[in-house]
Amino acid sequence: MKLIAIKPIYFEGNVLTEGTEFETLEQHGRELLARGYAAEPGAKKPEPGKDSDPKGKGKGR
Repeated sequence: MKLIAIKPIYFEGNVLTEGTEFETLEQHGRELLARGYAAEPGAKKPEPGKDSDPKGKGKGR
């Protein structure tokens, strides 16, 4: 299973930093996905400049 590290992961004697693509076994990959340490390469990431939830929920003047 191919994944991309979201957080630093100690894997096979090395530390994989954010954005590093790596391959692991299916079970290990599912566990990393569930814990939020990795994402699938095809998964869409939210764009950093666009918030889906607007800030400032107070009343307008």
